[in-house]
Amino acid sequence: MIALLVGFAAAAVLSVLLASSRAHANALRLSLEAREAELRSEREARASESSARAALQARLDASEEKHQRLQETFASLSREALDANTAHLVRLAEQVMRRAQEGSQAELDRRARAVEEMVRPVKESLGRVDEKIGKLEKAGDVSAARLAEQVRALAAQEEKLRGETARLATALRAPAQRGRWGETQLRRTLELAGLRAHVDFDEQPVAQLADGVLRPDVAVRLPGEKTVLLDSKVPLEAYLKAIEAPEADRGPHLQAHAAQLRAHIDALSRKQYWEAFAGSPEMAVLFLPSDGLLSAALEVDPALHEDAFARRIVLATPSTLLALLLTIAHVWKQESIASNAREIANEGRELHKRIADLSRHLAKLGRALESALKTYNGAVGSFDSRLLPAARRFEELKASAVDVQLEALAEIEVLPRPPRTPGDESLSDDAN
Repeated sequence: MIALLVGFAAAAVLSVLLASSRAHANALRLSLEAREAELRSEREARASESSARAALQARLDASEEKHQRLQETFASLSREALDANTAHLVRLAEQVMRRAQEGSQAELDRRARAVEEMVRPVKESLGRVDEKIGKLEKAGDVSAARLAEQVRALAAQEEKLRGETARLATALRAPAQRGRWGETQLRRTLELAGLRAHVDFDEQPVAQLADGVLRPDVAVRLPGEKTVLLDSKVPLEAYLKAIEAPEADRGPHLQAHAAQLRAHIDALSRKQYWEAFAGSPEMAVLFLPSDGLLSAALEVDPALHEDAFARRIVLATPSTLLALLLTIAHVWKQESIASNAREIANEGRELHKRIADLSRHLAKLGRALESALKTYNGAVGSFDSRLLPAARRFEELKASAVDVQLEALAEIEVLPRPPRTPGDESLSDDAN
């Protein structure tokens, strides 16, 4: 029994093992089949890959062959295009060069014409100059003759002027002539300053003194009954000798000229004109008719001015005296303005007085008008209240004239405007 059980058990185990072996064998078979299928698919894939690789290799070979052909074609086309472009560029360069040459030639022609146009006036001017030079050369003899004639005439005039100058110098050596010349120069300077004889200045005024008579050449009047006394002196003898002497020998003559002028200063200072003429400042003006007389003396005696001032003498020449006289003329002008201002002030006061008189008359007239208006208004009121009702009663009773109308009377309410007094601002400009 046990053996049977053991047999059954062994059989069961064997059947189980057999079943397990079968199952494992089936699994192995299935795995083998799957592996074979994979191998077949891989072989197929490899086969297809080999065929694709072969096709790709064939395509690559065809592409390389085509690329080689393209390179050859491109090289051929490049050479052709380069040759064509080179030829075209050469033609273009030739055209550009030709056009540039034509343009430069045209520009050169244009500039040549412009230069010719610019040079033409110069050429014509040169032609005219050559023509004038020819004419001048032809007229040279005539011009030279005329020039020689003019030179001779100038020499004659110079000689004549030298003779007249010598005669003038000879005439001025006489004291009377020198004095007359100085007085004439002084009078002309006074008139040049705008001063009038017998109005602004007096010539040769006389002052009677116990020991003699003083007579300055000119007394210039100043405002306030003042006078400035002028005396003309002409120390000309040594000055003329200095001018006529050579340069090296002029010194002594100029010293003598300065000494003569100093002597005139001392003599004029001793006369003391300011004491004989009332209203004159304590000074006198010594007039020299030429600036050269004073400058020549100052050249050798620079202290001459200071010494003259110390003696109350003012040295004056036409230029310096003219400035002094213009100042005096300005003082007279200011005095005239001040006198006119005083006259204007007097006239203003008289006008103000007359305005005040007229204001009083107007005020009186206004009061009379106001009284007349009040009287008139009173009469109109009396007429309206007393006479007009009776007259209207006649009309009501048909006793009045048919063609007669009673004219209404109105009171006058406008009053006379009172005159405005100075400082009164209470009345407006439109007051009645």
